[in-house]
Amino acid sequence: MNAKFCPRCGTGITPEFAYSPHCGADLKLLWQDRAKDAGIPKASPVERQRMNYRFRCRESGTDIAKALVPEDYLCTGAVTRSGGNDFSPVRNWIKAESPDHSVILFSESRMIWEEYLNPMLKSGARFAGYDPADCADFVEPEIFLQQYAERFAETPLKPTAFAALPGPFAQNRERELNDMLTRFLSLDGSGPNVQMEIINAVCEPLLMKFTANTNSQELTVLIGCEYVGIEYRNAITAAMLMGGTLGMLGSLIGGMSASKEAGTRPFGHGKKADAIRWGFKRMYLCITDTANERSATSAFLHFVTSFRPDMTLAKQMDDAEYQIFLRHQQQANVFAAQARQNQIRGQQLAMETSRMIARNSAEISAGIMDSWNRKMASDSRINQNYSEAVRGVNTWHTTDGRSVEVDVTADHVYQNAYGDVYGVSGQAVDPELVNQLNWTKIG
Repeated sequence: MNAKFCPRCGTGITPEFAYSPHCGADLKLLWQDRAKDAGIPKASPVERQRMNYRFRCRESGTDIAKALVPEDYLCTGAVTRSGGNDFSPVRNWIKAESPDHSVILFSESRMIWEEYLNPMLKSGARFAGYDPADCADFVEPEIFLQQYAERFAETPLKPTAFAALPGPFAQNRERELNDMLTRFLSLDGSGPNVQMEIINAVCEPLLMKFTANTNSQELTVLIGCEYVGIEYRNAITAAMLMGGTLGMLGSLIGGMSASKEAGTRPFGHGKKADAIRWGFKRMYLCITDTANERSATSAFLHFVTSFRPDMTLAKQMDDAEYQIFLRHQQQANVFAAQARQNQIRGQQLAMETSRMIARNSAEISAGIMDSWNRKMASDSRINQNYSEAVRGVNTWHTTDGRSVEVDVTADHVYQNAYGDVYGVSGQAVDPELVNQLNWTKIG
């Protein structure tokens, strides 16, 4: 190529430059090859004035993406680590605007949120310290696109048409779905004490058209997104969520499964889900006055179908997300270890409590039996005394353990060598006589 000036910005260049050092324009201008690769119909003479522009960050100069835009459009972009969340820690956007500001083309990188439908999971996520920016209530795609477009246009919009967004995402829908499921199960499904079941998964290219009447002009807004969503169940142990004080509900490691349905509109298969992860892989938007709608629509479709992200930046974004995943995984492992310790302590406490209850039960039983025995003995004595009083006798026990009854008038009771018992009233028998007779005094 022997160009001396950039055809877009007019900057002086030398032949070894493949791109303009000022505006980033592709100086080779291989329109037909690029159009063929992107699946774009052969360009008309007017469309040949488009350029495959290399969008860069306006601050760092980092390459973001390449896309076809009219060559006189003013282009810019940015790479940022703010405004995202743990699912999208590094983000980027690009914008191309016509010289008279009547047409704006805009694209924004991936943004994902999660809604916890299971209250236990929601409490567990807060306890584990997840970023609140990760969570947002699920919104139906059409409503979400309208809300997004109205925030960008800063005016209420009326939907007028709905279609499928063209481009590589639509052409490779099945592959996109498989990649999303593989990534989800390999990362989120690999945590400790987790069992994933995917109820529904969606990769859907959406395109909507809106109109609005403002005080000064009529607007047409085209917005499209590469919509993605996963509805899943997540069985996680009670110890992980509640600190283990109630014990583990069961060993649930592994057992991940996926029942996907490509292109199914989310969600609601009748099976109760624990969470919905939803958002977009890429968002595209065009705002124009209605007078320029035809040319703006053509520019927008070329912009969308030719968009190619810079692979170096894409890898950096994936690496940043993976580092956050590793951090969460480490936190989850620590949390799981604490839960296991809590489980062990809980089991030990339960065993000690059981032993204590057993000891207390034995002591209580022994006390009850002793009390019963004492009562029975007391009742027996009372009955015996009553019986003796009625019959006028007293009961005595001989040296060989026999019980004998002696008249109550006897003040002294003796037993001879043959076991006979005698009662004596008045004074006791002389001890010498007792010895001579070989008697034993027993009362």
